[in-house]
Amino acid sequence: MWLAIHSVSFVFLILCTIIGLNRTSEKRISQFLIIDRIIYLVIIISGIILLIRTFQHAPVLVGLREGLELLLIVAIELAFGRKQERSLSTRLVVVLTVLILLIAGLGWWLAVKLP
Repeated sequence: MWLAIHSVSFVFLILCTIIGLNRTSEKRISQFLIIDRIIYLVIIISGIILLIRTFQHAPVLVGLREGLELLLIVAIELAFGRKQERSLSTRLVVVLTVLILLIAGLGWWLAVKLP
């Protein structure tokens, strides 16, 4: 159940971030930033529960994934801040994309490998 909540929240976070970063109105950007922050809470809570339940099976990989998720949250906050200043760089978008792919791949691998 927690894995499903975590995965669905992660997908919603990606969708809301993409939509929010493609908006031009500062009001709309702020609205999607607020939605992202609510989703952060769900991801952090479900991530902590999953961390507690799976840490003994693969502590390094689980810890790495949680660290990457926190880094993704920081990168999303930076991206929204830059977007509100109207100077979102391509490099930051690439960093976001790479982090999302790493987290998704590592999460999928852990879900398949761990009991």
